[in-house]
Amino acid sequence: MKKLQRKLVKDLNASKGLFIAVTIIIFLAVAFFGAMFMAYQNLNDSYDYSYEQLRFADFTVKVSQDASEATDELENIEGIDTVTGRMNADFALTLPGAQTKKVLARVISLPPSDAARTDVVNDVLVEEGNYFLDDESLSLLIEKNFADHHKLKPGQIAHLTLEEDEIPFEIAGIVASPEYIFPAKSRQEIMTSSEVWGVVFVPEDMITVLNRPVNEFCFLMEDGADYDSIITKVETILNRYQVMDVVPREDQPSYTGLEMDLEQFATLAELFPLLFIIVGAMATYILLTRIVYNQRPQIGLMRAMGYSRRQVMVHYLGFALVIGLVGSMAGIIVGHFLSEGITHFYASMINLPYTTMQIQWISIGGGIILGLLPCIVAGLVPAWSASRIPPAEAMRTPAPSAGRKLFLERVFPFLSKLSSLWKIPLRNIFRNRRRSLYTGIGVTFGVSLILISAAMIDSMKDMMDFQFNDIQRYDVRIDFAGLQDASLVDEIEGWDEVESAEPFIEVPARMEHGEDTYTTMIIALPPDGELRGLYSPSRNRISVTDEGILLSKTLKDILHISKGDMLTVQTTQLEVTGFTKEPMGSFGFVSLEQAKAMVGGKDMVTGVFLEVPTEHEKTIREKAYEFGAASVELASETKESVDKMMESGTVMLYIMLLFGATLALAIVFTTVTVNILERRREIATMRTIGESKNRIGAMITIENLLLGVAGLIPGIILGYILALYFFSLFQGDMFSMDLVILPTTYVLTVGIILLIMLISQVPGIRSINRLNLAQVTKEQAS
Repeated sequence: MKKLQRKLVKDLNASKGLFIAVTIIIFLAVAFFGAMFMAYQNLNDSYDYSYEQLRFADFTVKVSQDASEATDELENIEGIDTVTGRMNADFALTLPGAQTKKVLARVISLPPSDAARTDVVNDVLVEEGNYFLDDESLSLLIEKNFADHHKLKPGQIAHLTLEEDEIPFEIAGIVASPEYIFPAKSRQEIMTSSEVWGVVFVPEDMITVLNRPVNEFCFLMEDGADYDSIITKVETILNRYQVMDVVPREDQPSYTGLEMDLEQFATLAELFPLLFIIVGAMATYILLTRIVYNQRPQIGLMRAMGYSRRQVMVHYLGFALVIGLVGSMAGIIVGHFLSEGITHFYASMINLPYTTMQIQWISIGGGIILGLLPCIVAGLVPAWSASRIPPAEAMRTPAPSAGRKLFLERVFPFLSKLSSLWKIPLRNIFRNRRRSLYTGIGVTFGVSLILISAAMIDSMKDMMDFQFNDIQRYDVRIDFAGLQDASLVDEIEGWDEVESAEPFIEVPARMEHGEDTYTTMIIALPPDGELRGLYSPSRNRISVTDEGILLSKTLKDILHISKGDMLTVQTTQLEVTGFTKEPMGSFGFVSLEQAKAMVGGKDMVTGVFLEVPTEHEKTIREKAYEFGAASVELASETKESVDKMMESGTVMLYIMLLFGATLALAIVFTTVTVNILERRREIATMRTIGESKNRIGAMITIENLLLGVAGLIPGIILGYILALYFFSLFQGDMFSMDLVILPTTYVLTVGIILLIMLISQVPGIRSINRLNLAQVTKEQAS
C-alpha cells in the first residue's frame, strides 16, 4: 500500500465517527432514492403490463339509449383495432350472509365464455374460481376489492334486484379489472367505500334478462391512429343514441388515481433525496475543510517531500470518494430490497392484477451518480485548496483571531454584563461565522425535512375530519335505484329511530361553458339542510338557493368560469353563484326546487340523509332495505373503510418522517461534532486555567442551542415552502387537500431538533473531556 493510501486509511480511522455520520447521510439519500424510484418504476411497469394484458380501453363512450346495432359500424372506422359494446348499469345487490345487506352494484356485461372473450376490451383476470359457469344456472363475477371487503367467495349466492324481484346469481369467480384497480366509482366519487358500492360482471346474454340496453362502448386503437379524428367519427355515429360522456384513458377515474399516486412517488423519489444530497455535500465539505485546515503542517511536509499538487489534491479528494462510494453502494443495495418490499406492499394494497419486478439499472446508475457526484463536487474545493498551500506557509502556525466586542454588545450593553458562561458561547458564534453558518444550515435542513412529513400527516387528518365531520354530517344515507316520490321522506322521518331526515337528488349531468365541458353529478339539497354540509373555499358555511348553481372550486379552472357567469347544465342555463370546498370530487349544487326541471317537474328524490343515534343505525339499515332501498351507507363504516384505503399513504408518510428525523440527526451530529472538535486546543487551554468540565460542557450546550434556535425560523420557512410545493401535486378535480400544520406540530418539530442537538453533542463533549491537555495545547489554534 502506498504511503498516501496508508495515510488516508489512518485519517479515516482517526475521525471514523464523523466519516460514518456523513456516509450515513449519503446512504440515506441513495437508499431513499433507490427504494422510491425503483418502486415507482416497478409499479409503472406493472400498471402498463396489467393494462396491456387485460386490453384496457384507450377511450370509452357512454350513451343513453340502446346502441347494440352500432357495433359493426364502429368496427369499420379506420384506426380502430377493437370495439366492445356492453351494458353498464346500476342495480341493488343483496349480499350473501346471515344478515340482509344491500349495496349499489355497477353491473357490467362480458362475453359468456372463454372462447368468446379472446379480444374483449377491458377484460378481467380470474384470481379465484371460474369465468362464469358452464351450466344453465345464473352466475356472476365479483371485482376483487369489493369481494375482499365483504369476504365473498365463489359458490355463494347473491341477488340482483330487478324492479321488485330478486334474481339469484351464483358467484362463479373473483376477478381483477383494469378499470377498477383503484376502485373509484367516478371522478367525483374517487374514495367510494366498498361498504356501499362495488362492481360485478354478468354474461352479456343476461342483458335481456336484466332489461338493460347496450349503453357503453370500449375502444382500442391501432398504433399511430389519429385520436381526435377517431373520436369525432365515433361521436358522429353514436350521437343518434345520445352521447352522455366520452372518457379518454387519461381521464378514467382508476387510471387517474393511480397516475396521481405514481406522480407523488416520483416527486418523493426526486425531491427528498435531493435535500439529503445537498445536506450530504455540505457535510462533506465541512468535514474536508476541517481536515485540510487541521492538517496544514502535514500538507506542507508532503509538498516539501516532493509530492505534487495533483497528488495532494487527489489524496484529499479521496476522502470524498470513499464517503460517496461507500454511501452510494450501501444505499443502492438497501434501496433495491426496500423497493421490492414497497412494490409488493403497494401492489397487495390495491390488488394489482400483475406485478413485475426487474433490476432497474437506470435507477442503480442514477443512485451511484447521486451519491458520488455531490461528494466529489463538495470535496474539490477543500482538496484544491490543500494543493495550493505553499509549504513554508503551511508549516507556520496561523495567527489567532483578534478578540473584539460584538456589535450586539454595543447595541445591547447588558450583554457585556453577562457571565462568561453566556458571553463566551455568544462570542464564539460570531468569531467563526462560517462554522456557525454551517451549523445553522444543518439545523435548517433538519427542521424542514421533519416539518414536511409532519405537515402531510396533519393535512391528511384535517382532510378526513373536514370530509366526515363537516361535509358528511349525516349518520345514515339511503339511496334508491331511481327517482322516488318525495312523500316517502315524511314516512322515513316518522320512524321512531330517526331524529331528522333530509331529501336529496343526485343525477349525472354534462356542464358546458364556452368550449369547456365536464361531466359530473348535480346534487340537489334543501336550502335549510344541515346533514350535507356546504362550505366556501375559506371554509365558511354556505347553502344552496333557488337561483343559480354552486360549483366545487376545482371546476373554476377546468371550466374557466367565474362567479356570475352562465353555465349550461344539460339544456338549462344557470348562473354560477359561488364555489364550494370539496376534498373528494367535484360537483354542482342546486336546490330541490331547481332540480324539479331536471327530473320532469315533479317532487322527486333519489335518496335521504338521516340523523340517527349510533345504537339504532343497523336497525335503520334493515328497515330501509325492507322499504326498497338500493343501498344504505353508515357514515361510521364508510370512514373506517376510507381510512383503510388510505393506510398505504399514511405508512409512506411515517416512513418519510422517520427518514427525515434520521437525516436531521446525521446532519446535526456532523456539524455539531466538527464545531466541537475544531476547538480542541481552545477548550484544552480553558481546562488548564481552571474551567471545569461541566462548565465547558454547559458553554458548548448553550452555543449549540443558540445556533439551533437561529436555524429554526429559516427551517420552518423552508419546510413550509417545500410542503406547499408537495401539496400543489394533490390538487385536481378528483382530490383536493389543504396544507395544514398544527401548532403542536411546530412545537414537536422544535422539540425533536433541540433534543437531537443535545444528543449529537454528547460524543464531542465526551471526547474533549478525555483530552491530553499538555499535548493538545501545543497544537495550532483554530
